[in-house]
Amino acid sequence: MGDLLALRSDAYEAAGGRVVLAPEREGVPPLVLLDASYSSSDSLDALIPDGAPSLLRCTRLTIEGPFTLASGVVFEGDVRLTNGSGRVRQLPAGTYKDAHVRE
Repeated sequence: MGDLLALRSDAYEAAGGRVVLAPEREGVPPLVLLDASYSSSDSLDALIPDGAPSLLRCTRLTIEGPFTLASGVVFEGDVRLTNGSGRVRQLPAGTYKDAHVRE
């Protein structure tokens, strides 16, 4: 599911009838690691109900635990989201750069 999240983001774009990495990525896709709770397209849709976050400048995104991402979330560098509460936490719009967000 991590690859699907990346494909839905701005790290990829349509070109000539194909989906390719955005030129700014310089041939290197973002690494997206999602825990086992995001194992279906329905769970991925619940994570990003308002659309995929920006991963254009993200090198690595790790999500552990239940989250929803608000519209306007931008990840840059190495970002980790950890939620051990068991309750779904909404990550508000904003830029998260080289951050570890914990619940």
